[in-house]
Amino acid sequence: MHFGRRAAGILASLVILGASAVAAEKPAPPKMTLPQLISLALKYSPQVKTIQSEVDIAKAQKAEVHGYRFPQFNITATGGPAPKARAPQIRGNEIVYPDTKNDLHGLTVFGRLDFSLIQPLYTFGKIAHREEAAEKYTRVKTAEVDSQIGEVILNVAQAYYGLILAQQGKDAVREARDYLNDARERVTRLLALKSPSVKDTDPYRIALYEGSLEKFAAEAEEGAKVAYKALKALIGYGPEQDFQVPLELPEPAPAPYELDYYIKQALELRPEFTMLKEGKAARELLVKAAKADFKPDLFLALIGILSGSPGRFSNPDPFHEDLTNWAAVGPVVGARWHFDFGITKAKLAQARAELAKLQQQERTALMGIPVEVAQAYGEVQKQYKAAQGMGKAYVNARRWLVAAFSNFDIGLGHMEEIFRAFERYGASRGDYLSALYEYNFAVVKLEKATGAYRLEKPERKSPQPGEREKEPPQGKKPSKVG
Repeated sequence: MHFGRRAAGILASLVILGASAVAAEKPAPPKMTLPQLISLALKYSPQVKTIQSEVDIAKAQKAEVHGYRFPQFNITATGGPAPKARAPQIRGNEIVYPDTKNDLHGLTVFGRLDFSLIQPLYTFGKIAHREEAAEKYTRVKTAEVDSQIGEVILNVAQAYYGLILAQQGKDAVREARDYLNDARERVTRLLALKSPSVKDTDPYRIALYEGSLEKFAAEAEEGAKVAYKALKALIGYGPEQDFQVPLELPEPAPAPYELDYYIKQALELRPEFTMLKEGKAARELLVKAAKADFKPDLFLALIGILSGSPGRFSNPDPFHEDLTNWAAVGPVVGARWHFDFGITKAKLAQARAELAKLQQQERTALMGIPVEVAQAYGEVQKQYKAAQGMGKAYVNARRWLVAAFSNFDIGLGHMEEIFRAFERYGASRGDYLSALYEYNFAVVKLEKATGAYRLEKPERKSPQPGEREKEPPQGKKPSKVG
């Protein structure tokens, strides 16, 4: 009995510990690529949503203008006091009116409804031009959404590649520490043996390198934190939501087309050109609409009046009109003019000035955007060549460092050679990673400069282990020689 209770207690403890272990296991955060982060950022971005709301406003404005094509029904109700009026009396051969127009014979009240149903027939373009201009303005706002999308993509890409670069920087620090530890062990051992291959100052030099590494490590750590927080803010993640990014930056490739292709693409795809083109067309239509304001509106209408008063006689005479006691309805055709002393003319001048402004902006864009594309294209080509060159330097610096360790271990080298190789290896690796970052960010800036981000294209995949040449490996450190 006593053994059974003890066994049950042990079993219960094991179950509790197992459950605690399972509960303590937290699933790894999902790994997200740049397109996935961009998709989340675009869904969350308050800036994009703000401009999308302006698109809805523009559509509502177009619907408002379109509504002027349909009939409008107006009703006016009035009421108030009115003098009494009794029916006329026949006295002999005369008709006597007991209540004349100019005398007050007591008061009563009256009520009246005036109504009109007006259908525009022809307005000389007042409605048509403004409705088409409103449609153009909707396209302007839609292109403005695309422009803001480009800004969001650029911000996400900068933080994304910055985070990967910081992660690789931390990995480089860990690798450099390993090499310095190996070098310290050798120096300590050989100093104890009074070997001529090392100097008494070598430990200080190693300490110097370690101090520099601590500075670089702090910069990489803070850089990773800032980039990660920036990405979380851009995609709308809360404090409890986490994710990972790939460990390595995509490998560079030369721009597949010549500069002229990218300039032509920018002229076709840049949202700024869409905004200017549609905005200029809208202003031209508004100028035409302003000119049409000087002309009349032709309309078909159904108008009527219904009024009554309990204290007044209703005269059936068809030539008699009593505004307080009468009923009539009928169709009419009419024309309506609006005249003012300078207002319409000033509106026309304003519309022409706005059109001239957009025409000048278009000329400025035609001069400036090709220059911007050329600069972005040149940056991609420059960083591609820089990454290629620094990749070779990085590989050979690593080979130099490995060879320096090997020669030192077999007695053919000196510690000074290892120090020089270590310095060049650290510098070339840092320059190579920086070139990779600058290249990938330059590609995103070129896509923004040309408007290519507006096209549907396959996802740019981050490289996976084994999918590239073995040299230069970014994430895997060289084997130490011991």
